[in-house]
Amino acid sequence: MKLTKRLYATVAAVAAGFIAGHLVKLVWRAVSGHDAPEDADDMSLSTIQVTAFAAVVAAATAIAQTLASRKALTALHRGEAKDLVAGPPL
Repeated sequence: MKLTKRLYATVAAVAAGFIAGHLVKLVWRAVSGHDAPEDADDMSLSTIQVTAFAAVVAAATAIAQTLASRKALTALHRGEAKDLVAGPPL
């Protein structure tokens, strides 16, 4: 059961990080009017722009992964508590 919990929490965290990264790109485009900087080696982009984007993506991804992982584990713990209260199947 422990492996199942870890797997569930990991899948939720990865999915949340993926979604958060794409949302940041959409918001970046809407706010700045430019596409999100994809290549840090592109010299046409300013260092501040690339660094700001990297920081925003990292923060959003970390927050989303943490929240999703905790939410997944909370949901699993609630399910176990219901099973204990209901008792074994007859």
